[in-house]
Amino acid sequence: ENMSDWIKFEGLENYTKALKKKKGILFYTGHFGNWELLAACFGLQGMRVNIIYRALDNPILEDFVAWFRIHTGHKVIPKGGAARKIIKLLKKNEMIGILIDQNVTRREGIFVNFFNRPASTTTGLAALALQTGAPVVPAFIVRSEDGTYKIIIYEEVKITKTDNYENDLLENTQRFTSIIEDIVRKYPDQYFWLHQRWRTKLK
Repeated sequence: ENMSDWIKFEGLENYTKALKKKKGILFYTGHFGNWELLAACFGLQGMRVNIIYRALDNPILEDFVAWFRIHTGHKVIPKGGAARKIIKLLKKNEMIGILIDQNVTRREGIFVNFFNRPASTTTGLAALALQTGAPVVPAFIVRSEDGTYKIIIYEEVKITKTDNYENDLLENTQRFTSIIEDIVRKYPDQYFWLHQRWRTKLK
C-alpha cells in the first residue's frame, strides 16, 4: 500500500512501448542496488516477470528468496535448460528477467570489456534477442540519500543483427554490458558484484 511513498518509476513508457510489440520483453539488470526490491516493485506494479535464476547454495536462503519472488507476483525458472521455455513465454508476450553480470566459463560466454578488463559474460541474452526479436530493456534501481528508491526503465536497446552471428553476439553483449558499466560509474557505491567478476581469464 505504501510503495509509492518509497519508490518512484522512471521510464514506464519504455516498458509500455516494448510490450506493444507483442514479442515479450527481455528485461535485464545487474547486481546493482537492491535488485530484489526492483523485482518486487515490478510485481506490485502489475509487471509480472519470469525470473531466470541460479539456485543459492544455502537452501534456507533459497527457499526464502523464491517465496519472496513468487509472493510479489513473479514466476521463477531455473537457469539450466531454460532456453526453450523462455522462447515459448516470449511468444505469449510474457516478460523475462535476467541478471547478466556474473562471471561465466569460457564455454558459456564471451569476453567483453568491463571497466577496461576482459570479462567473460553470458551470451544468452544476445542469443535470445537475435532468435526471437524480443525487445531488450535494461532496468535498475537506484537508492537516494533520503532512503527512497528510483526504478529506471531504459529505452529498448538496439540490437545488431547481420550475417555474422558470432560478431553479433559479441557486439550486442558488449552493448548490454556497457550499459551496466555506465550506471555503476554513476553510483559505484551501489554495485555489489565485484567478487570474482573477472575470474575467468582471457589467457
